[in-house]
Amino acid sequence: MPAPPILRDVFHALRAEWGPEDDGLTFDEGPPPLERLDVMLYRAGGPADVTAFATIGMAAHPMPSRDGAPGGRAELRLLRRGPLGPGDEHALAVRLANLAAYPWTRGEPLGWGEMVGFDDDLPAFPGCRRVFLAGPWTREQPATVPTGVEPVRVLTAVPISEAEREAALAARPEDFFASLLDTRDVCAPPPRH
Repeated sequence: MPAPPILRDVFHALRAEWGPEDDGLTFDEGPPPLERLDVMLYRAGGPADVTAFATIGMAAHPMPSRDGAPGGRAELRLLRRGPLGPGDEHALAVRLANLAAYPWTRGEPLGWGEMVGFDDDLPAFPGCRRVFLAGPWTREQPATVPTGVEPVRVLTAVPISEAEREAALAARPEDFFASLLDTRDVCAPPPRH
């Protein structure tokens, strides 16, 4: 079955922004209504570059919402400074796919400024059991992807430590993330104290 037009639009926008992917993983038979989710992989060229992951498939359906109205459409991204081994690439892609299914397994949408926790550390991010969902923080990053159906929000999953989670709970999301950007590279694991 061909991809829905909205996913083709997301795919072409991602290609225009980042170029052809280096690899990708496909996850079939997710929680209804997700039938298929792809996680595209863009490998870092060196230690200063980022390995990037991007989902394509979440936007096929509006996310559920708390009040019964459609929760909008979104796709996820995750960035990790430096090259990764195949095991970490695969494990991060799986974790991102599970996060993409969250709205349908929990019945709640995902949006900017929210935090989602996991039972264990994210692969390649020691000490990080949560992600903060950020909007764009540079002019080059899109906030949304225009499509023929409706705009698709871009949510970047930024792994955070427990101390960072506590700081996030005590501040407005915008203030917390601005402070985080001032204190560390959000594409790398936080320093261990």
